[in-house]
Amino acid sequence: MTDREHEVAAYADATSLVARVADFVATSLDEGVPVVTISRPALRHAVDALLVTRAVDVARARRDGALTTLDADESMARFLVDGRPDPGLFASFVASVVPTGGPGVSAFGEMVAMLWERGEVAAALELESLWNGVIARHPVRLLCAYPGSVLAEAELGDVARMCGLHDHVSLAGQLPGSSGAPADGDAVRSSVYLPVPAAVSSVRGFVRDALAGWGLDHLVSDAVLITSELATNAVTHASSPFRTSLVRTGDVVRVSVEDGSRTWPRYHRAEPGDQDGRGMAIVSVLSRRTGCDSTVGGKVAWAELSA
Repeated sequence: MTDREHEVAAYADATSLVARVADFVATSLDEGVPVVTISRPALRHAVDALLVTRAVDVARARRDGALTTLDADESMARFLVDGRPDPGLFASFVASVVPTGGPGVSAFGEMVAMLWERGEVAAALELESLWNGVIARHPVRLLCAYPGSVLAEAELGDVARMCGLHDHVSLAGQLPGSSGAPADGDAVRSSVYLPVPAAVSSVRGFVRDALAGWGLDHLVSDAVLITSELATNAVTHASSPFRTSLVRTGDVVRVSVEDGSRTWPRYHRAEPGDQDGRGMAIVSVLSRRTGCDSTVGGKVAWAELSA
């Protein structure tokens, strides 16, 4: 297990989160690494129950000091001042959990997600940054988790900043790809996707559902391929969370992928033996028009198809 790492996992539902945290705890205990979890009671009880089914002696781990479980609300009360984390109080809190000069620990925290759920996004990001300071000074492997439903309608820039504060981004369960299929409207916007390869498959489902809702099934094949290429560019080259939109105007459907990077997609001249480098060429061939525009926080790449 990595000695110092800050990982974030977006989860689809409570069951996915419980399984992810239980795996994290069990793996750490198997490797002889002490574990601290800071969560709400419901999650703590569910994780304990799952660990027991996996033959983990939870009671003994607590008695031996290998497993420490703290309440998230009670923990935050120790260092939040007017709803924001106080650096000095947070340092004192951490010292009680990760003593200076002590052994490495694995920690799971639900506090940042709780702050985000309450609309305290700035406080959540500040707390993530304070944890990075802890990891720089102590051997800590920290796992944070956010519900996909909370990130779905979040500002893209906020999600990008959250991802940037972590060493590794992952998914726990398959997240939904759409914030709602189109009915009579001419526009539909997806949830925010995290920059992980699995997000591209979710994009394909979102595009298929949107076009089917408009009765434009004949566009699905080309639109799915175009969106996949634009989304892959956001994940692979921009390393940014992104949001996909489809807008229907008369006989034109515009597919857009917005991300938090200011680096525009480029056309490459791929050689016959190259495995990649053809993405934007494919988009150009399949589209009647394509382009890229700057946004306040990054860019939006788009392509238009004839309906």
